[in-house]
Parts: sequence; C-alpha cells; structure tokens
Amino acid sequence: MSPLASSGRVRPWVVLAVAVIGFRDGAAQSGQPSERTVTSVRFQGNHAIDGLTLASAIATSASSWTYRIPLLKHLGLGQRRLFDELEFRRDVIRVQIFYRLHGYFETRVDTSVTRTASTAAVVFRITEGPPVLVDSIVVRGVDGILDAPRLAARLPLAEGKPFDRELFNAAADSVLLTLQNRGYPFAAVLRNYSVSRVTRTASIDFEVVPGPRARVGEVVIRGNQGVSERTIRRSLAVRNGDWFSEDALYESQRSLYQTDLYRYATVAVDPDSTVGDADSLVRVLVQVSEGPRSRIRAGVGYGTIDCFRSQATFGTFNFLGGGRRLELAGKLSKLGVGSPTNWGLGNSICSALSGDPFSARTNYLASATLTQPAVFSRKSTLTLTGVDERRSEYKAFEHDGIGGSLALSFGLGRVSLLTLSYRLSYGRDTADAAVFCVYFNRCEPQTVDFLMQYRRQAALSLALVRNTANSPIEPTSGSLLSFEASHASPLVGSDSLIAYDKVVAEGSWYLQLTRGWVVALRVRGGVIRPRSAFVAGTSIRFVPPEERFYAGGPSSVRGFGRNEMGPLVYVTDSMALNASTGDSIPLDVRTSPVGSYALALANFELRMPSPVWPSRLRLAAFVDAGELWDQTAGTLLPAGLKVTPGVGLRIGTPLGPLRLDVAYNDYPRQNGPLYLVSQTPTGALQLKLEQENYPGPPRGGGFFQRLQVQFSVGEPY
Repeated sequence: MSPLASSGRVRPWVVLAVAVIGFRDGAAQSGQPSERTVTSVRFQGNHAIDGLTLASAIATSASSWTYRIPLLKHLGLGQRRLFDELEFRRDVIRVQIFYRLHGYFETRVDTSVTRTASTAAVVFRITEGPPVLVDSIVVRGVDGILDAPRLAARLPLAEGKPFDRELFNAAADSVLLTLQNRGYPFAAVLRNYSVSRVTRTASIDFEVVPGPRARVGEVVIRGNQGVSERTIRRSLAVRNGDWFSEDALYESQRSLYQTDLYRYATVAVDPDSTVGDADSLVRVLVQVSEGPRSRIRAGVGYGTIDCFRSQATFGTFNFLGGGRRLELAGKLSKLGVGSPTNWGLGNSICSALSGDPFSARTNYLASATLTQPAVFSRKSTLTLTGVDERRSEYKAFEHDGIGGSLALSFGLGRVSLLTLSYRLSYGRDTADAAVFCVYFNRCEPQTVDFLMQYRRQAALSLALVRNTANSPIEPTSGSLLSFEASHASPLVGSDSLIAYDKVVAEGSWYLQLTRGWVVALRVRGGVIRPRSAFVAGTSIRFVPPEERFYAGGPSSVRGFGRNEMGPLVYVTDSMALNASTGDSIPLDVRTSPVGSYALALANFELRMPSPVWPSRLRLAAFVDAGELWDQTAGTLLPAGLKVTPGVGLRIGTPLGPLRLDVAYNDYPRQNGPLYLVSQTPTGALQLKLEQENYPGPPRGGGFFQRLQVQFSVGEPY
C-alpha cells in the first residue's frame, strides 16, 4: 500500500507538497525568473507564535536594512536576499507544519507578494484556528517507584494546554531522567498519543519499562596523562556503591570542565556496563583529554573613566600536581593621563578625567592566585591571593596597598556558593582634605595627614551567592541573589582606627515576556555600622573611603554622573570677585564624593529587539531609583529618593553588549560645603570653608542640559 494512502485518506498538506514539487518542475521548464530582492517579510494574524519564531522556521527572509540604503548598498555593506518562488511556496507548508507541531492542526496560510521588476515584499496571512488541547496524561509502569499522578503534574506538557510535539518529547525525556536519577540506568519510555480531530483533544500515554535498579560497581578512568586518577576522582560526583544517577554523571562532567585541566571530558555508562555479569551493578567510564598546561591572555581597551587600559594573565594548571591552578595577573589603567604615562590625552579623547585629581597617576594591579580544588569535598575550593595595587575611584579617592586574602568556598547544590574569606592589607587612602573636614570635623593639616597615613586593614567576610541566570553576559531568565557580611576591627588584625561592620544584599531577576523581550529587575541595599576610634583625643567614626557606598554611573542610578548622586564636597583653589554684586565666585570648582553609610537601589529595565538589525541591535527603557544615608552622631539621615528614567541602545559584540544609555535628571545639583584649598608659605595645606551650603556650579535649565549620557560595556546588571 502507498504510504500516502495508508491512513485511508490523503492529508491536505501532502497534496500541497506534491503541488509544490510539480511547480518546481514547471518552473524549471519555463525558464529562469528574474531576480528580485526581498525587501520585507511580515506575518499577520499570528497570536500563538510570534513573528521572530516563524521567521526562523522559513527560508524566505528580508535583505538586511543596510542593503536597502543606497549609499551603504554601493559601499558593499549589508546582505542581499533573493526571492525564490519555489522556496516561498514551500514556506507555506513549513508554516503549517510548524503550527501542527505546536498543536494547531487547522491553521490556514494565505500569502500576498507585492512585486516590482527588482523587489518583492512578502506577507503571510495566518488563520490559526482552535488548537488541539491535551485531555489527559497517563504514566504507566512506575508503580512502587514513583507517584504517577504527581510525576504527570510536573511534566512540561500540561492538561488543558495545546498539544505541543516538542513539549511531548520533552515530557518523555523528563520521565526517563527521573527514573535514571532513581537508580534505573536501563529504563525506557514508550511514547504514545492519540488525537481526536472531532473534539480537538489529545490523550497522552507514557509506558515505562524501568529495568533493574543498579548501583555504581566501578569507575574507570581513561585518557589521563599528567593528571593523577586521584585528582580526577576528587572531582567526580559518583562513587563506587552509590545508586546510579544520571544527574551525578552530568555534575561530574561539569566539575571536570570547571578545573580547566581538560580539553575534553565525558562521564557516561560504559557500553559494556555490567560488572561481574550482574545487571544490578554498572560501570561508569570517565574519558578525558588533557588541555595545555599553561595559558596566556592579554588585551587592551578604552574606558571613559579609565582612558586606555591593558591587562595580561598567565595561568598554569595542575601546578605541583593535585589539580592546583596558579594565575599571575597584571593590569594597567589611566594610560595616557596618569603619570608616568601622561601623553596629554586628558585634553582630548580622555577629557572626562581632566578634572579628576585621582587620575594623576597610572593605576596598576599585580596579583598571584593559587587555587586548590576539592579541599574537604568535591565542591570546596581554597584560594590564596597576593595583591599589590594602586586604584582610584572617580573623583572620590585613591588607594595604594599591598596585601592578600584567603578564601574557602563551598558549593551548595548546583547554583549556590558559600565563601568564607579573610583579607589583610597594608595601605593608604588619599582623598580631598575637605572630605575629612566634612566627615570628621577635623580640618587641621596634621589630623588630615594622620588619617591618610599607611595603616593595616583586616576584614573577615561571609558571602552567599545563588545564581540561576541562564547567561553570565545577557541573561533572559532566572535570578542572581547575593548576600555579604564583613567585620573589621583590631580583633581580626586591623589598625585601631579601622573598625566597622558591613552588610550588603542584592538580587537581580530576569523574565522573558516574548522572544527577544526581557524584563530585568534589580534591588540592592547595604549598611555600614562604624565603631568609635580616637584621634588626637577626639572620638571619630572612621570607615575607609573604598568601603563606603556611592551611587550614580552606568551601573547605578544612570541619571547622575559616576559617584555624584550622594553627598558631595566642592573644592576650589581660587576665588574671583563679581564686580557687579561684590560676591566671591569660585573658579575651577571640582566635586569630591564623600560616600555614605547606607544605600538602597532599585532598577527596572525592559529590553527589546531593535526594529532594524535585530540580531545586533537591542533597545532598552529603564527607570532607576536610589537613596543614600549619611550618619551623624550614630543616626542615619536620608539624603532623599532620586528617580531617573531613560532609554538605551545595545550593540552586540563577542565581549558583551556595548551600551549607550541616556537618562533624564530633573533634580538640582546636590548642595554641599565649598572649601578653598591653598598652601601656606611653608607648603602646608590650608583649608577654608567658603560656603556652608553651596549649590554647585550652575547648569542650564533646558531639556538637553538635563540629560546624562552613560557609555559602558556589558549589561548594567
């Protein structure tokens, strides 16, 4: 019997396929048609399946937008796509079959093509029709092993939903994986369904053949050369005598790759899987191909507040055996503006740094990190790091220091990490002398110099991270939650001046609305509780500038410049007299962020594909909100909630999206004290408070003067 007639009647879509094939032969006989450029492909009437998904399922596609612009076209930019009559008619079948696979058996597709001598604009008019709904899901053969109704309720294919063939196969795989994780490596799932076109319902029936339950009889390792079997076994989640689990095999393979020791690694049941002719024991085969023992990476780049920067990393793997990793890293930034690499770029392409006194020297970092995996268990890691660095925060402070840290991390399940760490460093923080006047009410040069001396700082920290985001670069689903608590005091090795407790919590959530449309939400909060110390007989609460909270910038409240949302100190080195009013006017005023003791931050962003070049360009609309708190005499004082909306553009690159955000800020400049800084004849620093509540340099009141532009690489969160 012919396959086409085996069901008793000929399917309409089969007839259409035969007609398309006949058209192909007729087109070949009538000669080659003229070439037409596809200018657009649109879908009308589709509701269950979005246009981007349908466009990926057909052959006809529009030429790139750059090709449709005459100037760019003649420059050879863009991609031209031709209209193919044969493929276009096949696309009608493709759309119908695609809908059938998703439960819509009665979908009809009409088309229209607007043709000129050289172009074609295509429209697919879709009448979806009612879907076939899942009437029942039955799982048989799991009595005494699993709760069948409860298992059926957890499957991706649900009763009352359209009968989606992809979800049907996924549901069968889910049943199989559940059995394999319960110790049944030879389980099989027979898949059956019946569809009633009259009632538009589908009945699903999964027949399970579990086979024998088995334990891991032995683990065989092959392919290792320089890495010992003992080191490999420490990374495995399977042990002799464990009940068989497919998830344990996946987790073992994942752990092997995370060591960076292997070019290739696989963990699976050996084809000759029984041990000693007993089907209750299986053999697990681990096959590895070791990668290079060392790796060098280097790169250069540019940043608005870094000018030119460079970095290099050298890593050696299986250092002294045991899977240890040694990594040497070096970074340089402020190249072109900071001494000794000041090439005068502060007046040109790095002009954003021209008014920043903390960009006068090149920033650097040299570090060595030794990592020992599987210290106490497979999921524990010990990391020892030594660092020598100079780094600065834009207009806020400069930090010089040398030190190290010891961290012990424990994996909690697949997505959570708990880290205990201890940091010890010897360094100094340099900030505007006026900042110390504001924070500590001590403006004497001797006291300011004392507060900026080199001193010992130690902190003990506990951090917990839970990451279920589906991508580290551009997540579209899942979440990232973190919590960190740290304590610094002489009790853990700090200088007597440095004593504080700090807690920071942050959460980011991602939800995909439709294909390409993502909602991203972040909340962040933190508080510092400083302890009292005595300087020159006066009690002060000293927290190093790098530990305080700052807000404003491309990853914070984007309506403000970097670190400029919170408390500010204004500093000038000269004053001029206004001849008409007789008032003193400060010249060359610079701002210096003071930092705060508490922070609350919230960001909401809607990310969407661009109507042009959607594969590379994305758009965003966002609202950022934040508030900082100062501390006076042990009391937190709110500085006021700030909310700034804006829009953004993302350009996809291999390193992550290049991001341009424009936010609207309708708030006046932050008020703060204005200090005149000068030097005495002996060269000593002298501070004079010129104005208690200076409103900052005037700015225009027009719309464009209230826009804040932020440029960076990577998503803000």
